[in-house]
Amino acid sequence: MAELQWRCEDCGWRGNQTQLLRAPNPFDPECEIVGCPQCKSVNGFENMCDEPGCKELATCGWPSNAGYRRTCHAHYQRG
Repeated sequence: MAELQWRCEDCGWRGNQTQLLRAPNPFDPECEIVGCPQCKSVNGFENMCDEPGCKELATCGWPSNAGYRRTCHAHYQRG
């Protein structure tokens, strides 16, 4: 199964969730903030289609044989 892909709303960086920066929220240490590794902006991300090579936003979710998928409408498959 493909790794979740994200896009920064501020600078357009694209990457997988393991590349995102994470730190305790300074206002609530029990919560976490997530930052862009390129522009360092926090919490402004969009989930991208997990189909390899696709650049569209993930707008659908569906169970597949390989696990749950997050895809754009064009890559959605009915079960």
